[in-house]
Amino acid sequence: MHLLERIILNFFVAFGIVIGGSLLAALGSFLVRKPPMVTMTDYAEQLKIWGLVGALGGTFDSFMQIDRVFNDGQLHTILRQIILIVSAFAGAHTGFKLMFIIGMMER
Repeated sequence: MHLLERIILNFFVAFGIVIGGSLLAALGSFLVRKPPMVTMTDYAEQLKIWGLVGALGGTFDSFMQIDRVFNDGQLHTILRQIILIVSAFAGAHTGFKLMFIIGMMER
């Protein structure tokens, strides 16, 4: 898989984890008669790290590869992993910001 494909997929997987989890938390909150918008924004913040981990494959293999690269001296591999981590973080953060904006519209 090419780097651009991985960047786009990482972004949207992290984005989807945050958005999907937040919306379903809001639905559950509505069913138990709690304020759904407050729950949605709270869960969006809590799910950011899980969006990042999920997009990277559920493990911290990316971080282990970075450690190996320092030992082997191949800089292009470490740059690739950092780009993938940043794209996953950007997706998770974008999902959080979107849920935060939607939650603020109701307050």
